[in-house]
Amino acid sequence: MLRFAFWIIAIASIALHAQVAQTFKLNSSEPDRGSLVGNGITDLLWKNGTLHVGTGFGLSITPNDGEIWSNYTPEQYGGEGGVSALAVGDDGTLWIAVAYDTTVENDQNLPIGGGLRYLEPGSTEWKFIPQPIDARDDTANGKRPTTTRVQNVTYDVAVRGSDELWISSFGGGVRRSLDRGQTWEVITTDGLPFSAFDYLNHRGFSALVDTSGTIWIGTAAGISKSTDAGQSWQRFTHTNQNQPISGNFVIGLFHNPYDNSIWATTIRATGETEFNAVSKTANGGLSWTLHLVDELSDGTFVRYVAFYDSAVYAATEKGVYKSIDEGQTWLLLPPVRDRESGEGLYTSTFYSVATSPAGAPFHRLWAGSADGLGTTANNGYDWTVFRSFVSTRERTDPAVYAYPNPYSPLHDDRPCRFQFHVAAAAEVNIDIFNFAMEKVTTLRGQTGSPETGGADRSLTWDGKDNNGRLVDNGIYFFRANVGGKVTWGKVAIIN
Repeated sequence: MLRFAFWIIAIASIALHAQVAQTFKLNSSEPDRGSLVGNGITDLLWKNGTLHVGTGFGLSITPNDGEIWSNYTPEQYGGEGGVSALAVGDDGTLWIAVAYDTTVENDQNLPIGGGLRYLEPGSTEWKFIPQPIDARDDTANGKRPTTTRVQNVTYDVAVRGSDELWISSFGGGVRRSLDRGQTWEVITTDGLPFSAFDYLNHRGFSALVDTSGTIWIGTAAGISKSTDAGQSWQRFTHTNQNQPISGNFVIGLFHNPYDNSIWATTIRATGETEFNAVSKTANGGLSWTLHLVDELSDGTFVRYVAFYDSAVYAATEKGVYKSIDEGQTWLLLPPVRDRESGEGLYTSTFYSVATSPAGAPFHRLWAGSADGLGTTANNGYDWTVFRSFVSTRERTDPAVYAYPNPYSPLHDDRPCRFQFHVAAAAEVNIDIFNFAMEKVTTLRGQTGSPETGGADRSLTWDGKDNNGRLVDNGIYFFRANVGGKVTWGKVAIIN
């Protein structure tokens, strides 16, 4: 599925230089019982009894609702980059695309496509496929080749059968491989010679293969559909139908097998009459119904859609919406707070959603944000939260630490957390001082009685002083008193 969050979540970068035949052996197959590999949840996929979680720092997998996690970092799957797309083939092969940032002229940060990786069932070796690019002299029939990986990021991967791959990339366009990425063919759904420079329809963002084998492609200029393996295409735009999609910028495509409907996250591109909504077709694209129009009238948009039979979930910048009447009415689920620890996802922006069975007649919802992952099996009123952090139970020095650090309260859609471990119920006070040792605010909390062996807990700071004003850039010191034990530390504020 498409991970549009890569335009928002920064990814650390180191260049890759490798060939198709290169493989990467896992350093360890031991699962991590604690936490996710990263908190920026760009992709969620539940398939074959397993939840796959794509993050800006790698991949996490759980077969048992988060009791045990297997984490794969760039060091393990090779090269550098977080997960920008995620898919599982019919044969169980796991596919990921990766991307990272680079700094170019004028200190401008641009994304780079890091290629694809796949892990076959039963194997411990990731196989690497370079990001597809064109030769400079590949200009036949007016084609303008894409010869760089810069801004050539694969935002979506779809697998047809076991060996046929479809990828959608911003600079690289839509490409097909019939041999597991050994060779690639550029596909243009409008019959024009390929040029991501000249045609918005050649800038790919989403790809989907539904259960009938029909291929759906979303670009910056609408949706294309092929029922004959890509030989011919039918296009759907905001202006070529009586009941069209809401906008031509299509960042996600999703199939609900329950009623064979296709849902698209459609955003305004260049047309004055376009607008943000979720566009749904129940008749193969002949007509589209529009949903969440009023909720998105302020310019926000849906990033991801998931289904469980007739239930529909939408991840947005305002939270997670749910519909039980095929999208006619929507309920905004309550804020995510862990039922045991009180730990929350302190953000309204969600990047991804997925569903899984939880025992008849219930199902489980998974919701991913920039601040971690939440799951609920009772309509959003009882959550479990999973986050990535270093436990001070194992790393005891320092006993309290702050993250992210440096912290940018003006730009970061999450709070700064002060992480610690408690063995019993405890009162917690954290005083924060500026560089002149003047107190700017105090955080207070009370931890309940944790489970046997203690528990990890945190308090959060939004970067404001006692008067509600964002603090200035600089170094701030904190004094944490956790159950009578004092720890000093510091936080850098950079806006």
